[in-house]
Amino acid sequence: MENAPNLFPIFLPCGFLTLHDYATGMAACAAARNAGVLTAQASVAPFGFLSAPGAAGFMGALWWQALIRQMEEETGCQYVHVLDCGSSVGHAVLARTQGQKNVILQTDPARAAAVRVLYQSAGGVFFSVRPPSFDLTGPLSSKTHLAAYFMRSYCQ
Repeated sequence: MENAPNLFPIFLPCGFLTLHDYATGMAACAAARNAGVLTAQASVAPFGFLSAPGAAGFMGALWWQALIRQMEEETGCQYVHVLDCGSSVGHAVLARTQGQKNVILQTDPARAAAVRVLYQSAGGVFFSVRPPSFDLTGPLSSKTHLAAYFMRSYCQ
């Protein structure tokens, strides 16, 4: 089953950044402000964050939520955020019980359907494939690359 495209305009931002830690997340927010993409008046950012692939297994949902919450408090802005559970149905279900609203889970269709219902009934979004994102690691997280990304001059 594929991601439901009719949900994109309502629930999802125009693009995602893969977030690994607080410092790179704050660098992305600063670059977005400098590019005029994230304004002081914005209550919800026009971009969102994806966790690293499989992060539910090595970071956990509570760590991911604490990272996002800290960034939201620091910037005064809310972010759509999606936790990648890899192929682990258990991590996806546990994350939902811990308050996670949006998840990536790459598993067989029967299990995916069950988890999809769990997330959609909570008003969340279920991804069966990882959406495209700008990865905030290494040299790609430099100010120049982030500025190019937000100015839409970066190859996507």
